[in-house]
Order: sequence, then structure tokens, then C-alpha cells
Amino acid sequence: VDLAREMASLAGGADVLAARAEALAADGDLRLACHLAEMAVLAEPDAAHLHAVRAAVYDARRRTETSYMATGIYRAAAADSAARSGRT
Repeated sequence: VDLAREMASLAGGADVLAARAEALAADGDLRLACHLAEMAVLAEPDAAHLHAVRAAVYDARRRTETSYMATGIYRAAAADSAARSGRT
């Protein structure tokens, strides 16, 4: 959490991290997008809009995975954030 808050501060806020995560996901870099989306919600865990971004990014990554274990992990992360964003 401390690292995420510091990275968000350096980037200009958790919203900036989330916006970059969305851009990376759109470009197909889901691995890095997941990291940034995760940092955004760790920096501001009560922000529903950040959880919506995290849910979308993790759901996109889930759909590209071939490993059942990875698919389950990304599905759970997406579901968690979807619930926190109010978009279940």
C-alpha cells in the first residue's frame, strides 16, 4: 500500500495510474495494465471508479489466459473490483 501510494503520488494520482492502465490494456499490454490498475486501487481502495478500471483490465486479461489457474485468479480479482465499484 505504501509503495502504491508513493507511485500514485509520483504519477500525479491514482486516476493517472488508472488512465494509463486503460491505455495499456487498449494497446494489448495487459500485464503492465494489471500492475498499474492494482496500484491505483491500492492507493485509493475506496474509489469505485478505480475499481471499475481494475475490473475491466483483469477481465480482459482473464480472457487472454490459457491457464485455468491464471484465469481463475484474474476472474476473482475482476469480480472483487466489480463488486466494489457497484457493477456486479
